[in-house]
Amino acid sequence: MIVVESGGTKSTWVFHDISGQQKSITTVGLHPQELSDSKLEVISDLIEVEQLQGSSVYFFGAGCESNEAKNKVIRFLEKFSLLVQQVETDIYAACVAHLGDAEGVVGILGTGAVAAHFDGHKIVQQTSGLGYMLGDEGSGFDIGKRLLQSYFRKELPFLIVQEIDAYFEHKPVLHRIYESDGRMFVAGLTKIAHKFRSEIVIQKILNRSFIDFCTTALQPLNLKSKVHMIGSVSYYFEKELNMAFLEAGFQLGNIEKEAVFKVFSYLSNKNNT
Repeated sequence: MIVVESGGTKSTWVFHDISGQQKSITTVGLHPQELSDSKLEVISDLIEVEQLQGSSVYFFGAGCESNEAKNKVIRFLEKFSLLVQQVETDIYAACVAHLGDAEGVVGILGTGAVAAHFDGHKIVQQTSGLGYMLGDEGSGFDIGKRLLQSYFRKELPFLIVQEIDAYFEHKPVLHRIYESDGRMFVAGLTKIAHKFRSEIVIQKILNRSFIDFCTTALQPLNLKSKVHMIGSVSYYFEKELNMAFLEAGFQLGNIEKEAVFKVFSYLSNKNNT
């Protein structure tokens, strides 16, 4: 059995290797709108090296809301002789990881952003998740975008400007972010935000971004239960996220960097009962 959790920038594969030991490998993101020949080659190499042909696979990924998107992923995975058992959204995996068969509220803050009310079996309401062009407040892309806005408005201290220039290899920033992989580069700026998170200007950027997540993703759910979180942004900015939650009237629950390991355990136990 293979469990795959795919976000906007990477996917994590968890399985038992030929010796029976649990193993995880991180590779390229497999968003259904961004499946390419180069990604096909990368995954083909993974399947061959790990001898995973014929394995059952459970896939949970960003962008898998529609049947069309799910079918794209199914066709992609079947090219590697994998037996696709389930394709669901990454927020579904996040809910299972935190809640199992219980009811609750779960959010994801990674490259993108989304939140959901889970009834123990299915997602009954999902909010945010409009993608980087229309939403994703609180996400890595959103933080990176706000940081670049301050960069171009000359609101940043010299040390942070130097860091951003070095990140873009002292090349024109606007040209780079509008290239095909620009979204990933913008989201990658969260590393700089994390490095300088003690700076007041960065604290303000983070606070506004997370408050907007509360407004767009959590308020529409109209629930007062703890909000459990998945994703690298929520994991690395736990302090700042908790402060924003308290300010907006929400209570932060448990945080996991990834959902895939708990989902793997959940499905292993379920399949063995």
